[in-house]
Amino acid sequence: MNYFKNITKLALIATALTISMAACNQQEKSNNNNKKDVKVEPAKAGQHLEIRYIDEDSVLKNYNLAKDFEEMTTRLQNEFDQAQKKYTDQLGNFQNSVNQKMQNNQYASENAYKADVQKYQQMEQNAQNEMAKLQQNSANQMQQSQKQLNDSIHNFLEDYAKKNNYDMILFKSATGYINPSLEVTDEVIEGLNKRYTKVAKK
Repeated sequence: MNYFKNITKLALIATALTISMAACNQQEKSNNNNKKDVKVEPAKAGQHLEIRYIDEDSVLKNYNLAKDFEEMTTRLQNEFDQAQKKYTDQLGNFQNSVNQKMQNNQYASENAYKADVQKYQQMEQNAQNEMAKLQQNSANQMQQSQKQLNDSIHNFLEDYAKKNNYDMILFKSATGYINPSLEVTDEVIEGLNKRYTKVAKK
């Protein structure tokens, strides 16, 4: 099972949350938050709502920040695989050495054999500790990057909705059917990439 690819999939799915933007009702919402007993009036018959939608798969495929996130995930996976191979090879080589000594009767005493067994067990424990540390560090990096990606998309959509007086922006996957003429995916991708500045690695 590919640990990092699974986390990435979950992270990207996490961005695919339906975001409702009541742009023209922000002030009313703020006021209602300060009045616990205020009753929300039901929508009036014939009330018009400005609704748009985006294809989240296309956004995640073409948004440069999402591409960077995917690139980072691949790098972390490669580092994890390389470390895992290094420790597996070290343990395998040492175990082969022990087996070779046993076959050639090279152990002068039982204590010498036990010393090698203990050394192998210590090497195995150290490898497990190092892999757990690497996995945790990678998970922390991915969690931070996931939050950055989620916040970036959410904040842009909120600003975009207010600017265009949209009441709601939906993700395509959250709808059964929506008129294709209401799609604003390309505009959102263009706006996201125009606003995003990649931070150079130190």
